[in-house]
Amino acid sequence: MPKKTLLMMSVVLALTVAAVMTLPMTPRAYGFPEPSSAPESWQFDFTYSKPAVIAVKTIDGVKWFWYITYKVENNTGEDRLFIPEIVMSTDQGDIAVAGKNVPAGVFDAIKQSLGNKLLESPVRVVGRLLQGEDNARESVAIWPAFDHDIDEMSIFISGIDGETEVIKHPLTGDNVTVVKTLMASYNLPGTGGRLQEQAVVPHGETWVMR
Repeated sequence: MPKKTLLMMSVVLALTVAAVMTLPMTPRAYGFPEPSSAPESWQFDFTYSKPAVIAVKTIDGVKWFWYITYKVENNTGEDRLFIPEIVMSTDQGDIAVAGKNVPAGVFDAIKQSLGNKLLESPVRVVGRLLQGEDNARESVAIWPAFDHDIDEMSIFISGIDGETEVIKHPLTGDNVTVVKTLMASYNLPGTGGRLQEQAVVPHGETWVMR
């Protein structure tokens, strides 16, 4: 094959790889399967609040944290384990797992601020969830606030639906298991203001496989 043709093919391949690497890290971007429109497995009743912020005094000074409160209820017909994973992502490429790098005192500050005696710590709420409204649990997901401006955020909540699927990883080709996950999206209009004055506008929710 002529060297000129090989060079052109190499350039095209390099451009293609670069384009793929700039795709957003979302399930839809890589062609992940769509979840069923109706529940195919068990599903907890799950409600949650809009993201809010709180300032808490820590050993490193006053720090800001994002949080949502939630309530989970088991009406699936049998007791089940509740092991949530709640992840926040932003338009700036931030990905944060709830609870990571969050001092224990932040939960106490949120509970005191809200005055909700039923609110349990994220650690204590994990475990067997008994059936019925009387056994519903309330807790909170917390993330350290980012030190830069963001305009959009999404919160991914897994562990509340039993639907799973095994797929090929789009980059490695390995088999991976994806789970049905609730995605809630928000717009954060305005920049440069104080975090406690930041508007948070719901932008819809959907189920994804992730």
